[in-house]
Amino acid sequence: MDSRPDDLAQAALGTDIRRPVTFCFLDFADEPVRVTNAPYDFTFSGTGDPDLDGHTFTAVDPRVVTVGPVKAREGGSDTLTLTLSGLAGVDDETMNQLGARANFSGRDCRLWRAMLNPHDLTQIGALWSYFTGYMSVPVVVGDRTSQTINLDVETYLAFFGQATGRTYLDQAAFDPGDRSADLSVAIANGAARTK
Repeated sequence: MDSRPDDLAQAALGTDIRRPVTFCFLDFADEPVRVTNAPYDFTFSGTGDPDLDGHTFTAVDPRVVTVGPVKAREGGSDTLTLTLSGLAGVDDETMNQLGARANFSGRDCRLWRAMLNPHDLTQIGALWSYFTGYMSVPVVVGDRTSQTINLDVETYLAFFGQATGRTYLDQAAFDPGDRSADLSVAIANGAARTK
């Protein structure tokens, strides 16, 4: 699948009246979520992408799920923020998914775009992928009457670029005879160790 619009979609992007739509896949462990801001549900086949083919993307009100802007920079895209509805009693399923870190942390978020004919709402050209990353940190904002969840998504480069906190200084825990950590610390402190 292309990461750019095909010729038909590019021509539609260049017109005065446009109708771009977004498709969002959140790979929650318990139950993946597939939604779109298109005016009707979409079921895909023949794209060659297992995250699309045979799956239905449910049309939702853009006030329920919004996708922040994707801003490219050197080293990858900036953090993307998805805003999900988080009302108690209405969005309990989503709240429960985000209640356990293992359900979302480090799991895929993928976004695609397509162009619709603004008059009859049929798809123009092919779908294209425009963002892939890992779900990171959800933050609940608001109160009981109006509550949303801001879910940060990091690109692969940003996610794997995070500090791990791992060090070779604990090598002796794995190999009791390895004193390389002691030597490294001694060298760093300007003291040479002879034995």
